[in-house]
Amino acid sequence: MPILSIIIPTHNRAKYAVPTIRSALSISPDVEVVVSDTSQEDHISGQFVNDPDWSRVRLVRPGQVLSVVDNFNQGLQHASGDYLLFLGDDDLVTPKIADLLTWAKRNRVDAIQLTFPAIYYWPDFMHKRLGDHYAGTLHLGTFSGAVRRHDAKRTLREAAEKLGGGVFDMPRAYAGIVSKDLVQAIVAKQGSLFGGVSPDIYSAALIADAATHCVSIDYPVIVPGSSGASTAGQSANGKHIGALRDNAHIGAFRNLIWDDLVPEFYSVPTVWSYSLLRALKTLDSSIQPNYGRLYVRCLFYHRYFLKLSLSSLRAAAKRLGWAKLSWQLARGAAAELQWIAGKLLAMARSKYQLGTNRVFTGITDTQDANLKISEFLQKSGPPLDLPHELAAK
Repeated sequence: MPILSIIIPTHNRAKYAVPTIRSALSISPDVEVVVSDTSQEDHISGQFVNDPDWSRVRLVRPGQVLSVVDNFNQGLQHASGDYLLFLGDDDLVTPKIADLLTWAKRNRVDAIQLTFPAIYYWPDFMHKRLGDHYAGTLHLGTFSGAVRRHDAKRTLREAAEKLGGGVFDMPRAYAGIVSKDLVQAIVAKQGSLFGGVSPDIYSAALIADAATHCVSIDYPVIVPGSSGASTAGQSANGKHIGALRDNAHIGAFRNLIWDDLVPEFYSVPTVWSYSLLRALKTLDSSIQPNYGRLYVRCLFYHRYFLKLSLSSLRAAAKRLGWAKLSWQLARGAAAELQWIAGKLLAMARSKYQLGTNRVFTGITDTQDANLKISEFLQKSGPPLDLPHELAAK
């Protein structure tokens, strides 16, 4: 049995998936790669003819277009590793993960929350203001190499308080690591690991609720990739927003019943909020989400959909009461203004902190990026500190 299954869901993106698969296979012979490809034609396996490493690849072809959630669940069914990692087809994993998982298995760690001090921008990445400024670059920031215990249940409460903001510090299966034993326990209890319309948020909530031996690691184990066709690429180019039912991502979900407390348009905060709320309902959780933070985000950043946001706000007032919702809105506005101030301060500081961000240019794909960052990590930077005893976070 391999120590790690790297599961890569993909659809019509072989130009990203092929080098990402090669990069993943290069990590360790104790790694298997599961590729769930819903493309109409197979443009992947032909790239690995006579490649001995292909024996460690399980190519799953469902034969039909699936929603992103169903594709994630499909890939999960074919994974056999002790630990599972869902990877975007334009992301990469660095080789130090092999030592990390040997240590994690010995210490019975069931979930690993990671920081992301590095990011890779594919050559086709375009920014709406800066054009191709980031294209073909690998950015590596500061990191400590520290490993600490992680209070997973606390992170679920924090994500609910910051509704619409993302995964935050929740342990996750997508761009995170979770033991197969924990996943099997979740599936047995809840029916599936992935749900909602955003598999990363939904699964992170279920993992945060169930994990008992979770750690956080500040090291570039996973390097997110941003390609021109990715969600991150669309967001940077101002395209990750629009009418909900017209969006191809949402259209793949059949018979979708939307939550009337979430504004019905397609955007990062609405998709994330819907999925987290679905997870809390699945868990029958007593955690109370801060709807005010979601509405503040929608009103601040998506004024084109003002009527939809106000409609959901009124629905929330009927369910929660105006007094409670007003308090949530006040907390949400204060927190969002504080977040904006923090971002502006960080941007100002970065201009004067030379040497804190290393940039590699001319990086062609995830294989190339993996070679570059692995070479650098071997020579420079703090090592991954895998302790005999874990310190509290």
